[in-house]
Amino acid sequence: MKRRLNILCVIVVLVLGYSVLETGYYFGMGLKLAVEAGGNASISMERQKELMNMKYISLMPENFSYVGDGEILQDSVYNEKSGTYVSASYGSLLVSVNTTMPIWMLMVSSLLPLLHLGVCVWAIALFIRLIISINKSDIFNWKNVRRLRFMGLALIISFCTSFLPSYFAFKRIGEVFALRGYKLDLSDTVNTTILVLGISTLIVAEVFAIGLKMKEEQDLTI
Repeated sequence: MKRRLNILCVIVVLVLGYSVLETGYYFGMGLKLAVEAGGNASISMERQKELMNMKYISLMPENFSYVGDGEILQDSVYNEKSGTYVSASYGSLLVSVNTTMPIWMLMVSSLLPLLHLGVCVWAIALFIRLIISINKSDIFNWKNVRRLRFMGLALIISFCTSFLPSYFAFKRIGEVFALRGYKLDLSDTVNTTILVLGISTLIVAEVFAIGLKMKEEQDLTI
């Protein structure tokens, strides 16, 4: 039974670790692109501004009707396999748009990815300590309850630190950019799975706490 539990726990750690690495990778790539664009003298100022203003956007067709001007597949792309154009609808794009943010919003958007990485590492460390405790057959204790509570809180904070920058960018891009037949969508840039995991972990922590309280009351009665 412990072997199966350990295998599942390793999978969870790998998934959480991948999330941390993915966040760090995209943060590093964005930083690298900004440094290269600013330090490369061969790139014109106009081109540098385009690179610095690059944004990822998620799109949703305005009308899900299959007839008329609101047809869902309103664009086309070239299929190199068949040599023909096929109907398509864009789901996401990289666009260069100049958006302005207040200083406080810019600072928050810059610091939150770092906080996100730190909180994810904290959640992984708590999870590993919890698994070590379980493998030592020291499962139902208040230390593990606190670990579960902190882990749930860390996951919820992780969701917030990824959601807020996306929301700020979504609002600012919506003020300066629009694409005919589409509307900007926020859902594709936000991972609600982390929030669900955080809330579920808090629920498990409270179940542990209730069980411990019942056990302590039973021991006192005896």
